[in-house]
Amino acid sequence: MSAEATTSSPGAGPSRERRDDTTPSLRATPPHAQDTSATDIVGQAWCFGDHVNTDVIHPPEFFSLDPERVKVGLFHKLDPELHKRFRPGDIIVGGRNFGCGSSRETSIRCLKLNRVGAIVAIDFARIFFRNATNNGIPCLTFKNPFDVTHVWPGERLRISLATWTLTTECSDRIEIVPVSDFILRIWRAGGLLETLSPTHTAAGGPHQER
Repeated sequence: MSAEATTSSPGAGPSRERRDDTTPSLRATPPHAQDTSATDIVGQAWCFGDHVNTDVIHPPEFFSLDPERVKVGLFHKLDPELHKRFRPGDIIVGGRNFGCGSSRETSIRCLKLNRVGAIVAIDFARIFFRNATNNGIPCLTFKNPFDVTHVWPGERLRISLATWTLTTECSDRIEIVPVSDFILRIWRAGGLLETLSPTHTAAGGPHQER
């Protein structure tokens, strides 16, 4: 089952009506996509439904060694112009089983090149979660799955990694599930390989703790 069966358009949440305008009503100055050294991630919400597979995130026809070609493929089948409106730090919101399908890392590369701030979903396909984490992309889950219905497409979101909350433009404060210190270190380093850099290990990288 693909995202096209459950998602009518980018910015449309799973099985709920939202405003038609998917352009942001507010924009914050977003952080670097993989810079989670600060405790907050701020960006516009892009909402999708259940079972968003990796070929929907990044279609195979956009596989390329050219980074610009890869970036254009972002959710291209749902909206060919989405990559032009997506801004660094923006936040993707999904339903169940986000990132299912192929285990190819090209979808992760596309998200990283577009500098996604974070992905928040009810749950993730296991391989996608590992690939995203290893590339420094924060993947967070709602503590209460029903809370996904409180997020509106196009609104400004703020995720606090200090209090493990997501705050909407309407001031709804939603709990997200905390991750382990190890995963948090990977996000803050920008990826698993970056945790092995001399700068990171000198600051207390994970393999120094015995």
